[in-house]
Amino acid sequence: MSDDGDETVLIVDDEEQLAKSYALHLDGHYDADIATSGGEALSKLGPDTDVVLLDRRMPGMAGDDVIKRIDDWDLDFQVIIVSAIDPDTDIIDLPIDGYLTKSVSKDELLDAIERVLLKDRYEQLITEYNGMAETYDILQNEYAGSELETKDGFAELEERMESLEAELEEIIADLGESSIPTILK
Repeated sequence: MSDDGDETVLIVDDEEQLAKSYALHLDGHYDADIATSGGEALSKLGPDTDVVLLDRRMPGMAGDDVIKRIDDWDLDFQVIIVSAIDPDTDIIDLPIDGYLTKSVSKDELLDAIERVLLKDRYEQLITEYNGMAETYDILQNEYAGSELETKDGFAELEERMESLEAELEEIIADLGESSIPTILK
């Protein structure tokens, strides 16, 4: 999720009217931008993009080709396929975060976006927590418990870790246990 709370969704679909209807669905929830081709999508993607809603079947550059082109970019956004093509094993190698089969309701669209943003936030928190846990373990091994209580910053470290744990638990509850791999818990 973007730090300022104004997540931006890039809608990529060669059917301009459909893309506009998706943008209307997102109005009031997310900032939306539209691209009607793979090439236009590549030119609009940037560090402010949080989620890409991407059609797989487009003339010129198909959605799968767009994904392969952006996979190596050093940008942090989530990709949700929104396609009339039912998912098959051909998506195994695609770095996607969600898949919706057209026709998609407003609620399905909003739910899918919220889920990928929550999962992304979860991953960010896990990374931060693991770094702090490593620091915590190092300090625990270096100092006796009573010594640590007097060290600057240690209480703040413990408080931040507790705060992260609470936020992680909240996200897990929002997503449902089955959405978070047990290896990450």
